[in-house]
Amino acid sequence: MDKRFLIIARVGDRSLHASWLQGAEPNFDVFLSYFGDEPEKYKTQCAFYDQQKGGKWPIIGKLVNEYWELIQTYDAVWFPDDDLLADAGTLNTLFSLFSGHQLALAQPALTLNSFYTFPALLQKKRCLLRYVNFVEVMAPVMSREALAVLRETFLQSPSGWGLDSLWPQLIKNPNKNRIAIIDAATVTHTRPVGGELYKKNPELCPSKDVEALAETYAALNIDRRAYKNRFRVYGQLICQQTSGDTWAFLKGKWQKTWSQLAAKCTKRYQADSQA
Repeated sequence: MDKRFLIIARVGDRSLHASWLQGAEPNFDVFLSYFGDEPEKYKTQCAFYDQQKGGKWPIIGKLVNEYWELIQTYDAVWFPDDDLLADAGTLNTLFSLFSGHQLALAQPALTLNSFYTFPALLQKKRCLLRYVNFVEVMAPVMSREALAVLRETFLQSPSGWGLDSLWPQLIKNPNKNRIAIIDAATVTHTRPVGGELYKKNPELCPSKDVEALAETYAALNIDRRAYKNRFRVYGQLICQQTSGDTWAFLKGKWQKTWSQLAAKCTKRYQADSQA
């Protein structure tokens, strides 16, 4: 049976993608793009395979354009980093909730023992999902329709910096219910942020990428510090809808603070001998 969902991942020699296929029958196909040196290292572990050097988003941008006729046959695509730990059952849930709630852009929540940049993206255990105004470039899920709009941006920031502030502004979301963090499907970010990407690609300059992207989309104001771009939770499943933008901002701020405190009390993920 043809599968409705696709994972496209840039992977290295320490990739954890094998875990994504364990524990359940996947409802998704996998497209691996390997940036290491061993010829055809993962070719038998995926439905589609590519091997080339380069940063995550520029290469993914090239692949999406090159294979667009194939990729647009899927309902949604997940673009994870290769150091995310999750099993097939979790990812099946991720795609099912994404599709069932007709989302355009989302991400799985991070477990509390994850290495993280944004504490608001850590899991809220009482939530199924939260409607928000921000997802991280680490692991975005995009609907076919959203990907058609956003794919041109992948080549506009080699490091990926600035894209997560831009994407929500390019998505049509009048009712604040198309972008979400999916708390019922969590992944563990197993390594400190930014390490291998910049070691493998020393030419990347995030600050320049952000400046260039801000100039390209000057009319939108993608400055993450701007009030309109601060993290907001517009509503969460099983809870009543948040009323008003100010309350959404306050709820987002409270959840960010709570998550940061909870994460400080949680030991960071430590790989076992096989990771």
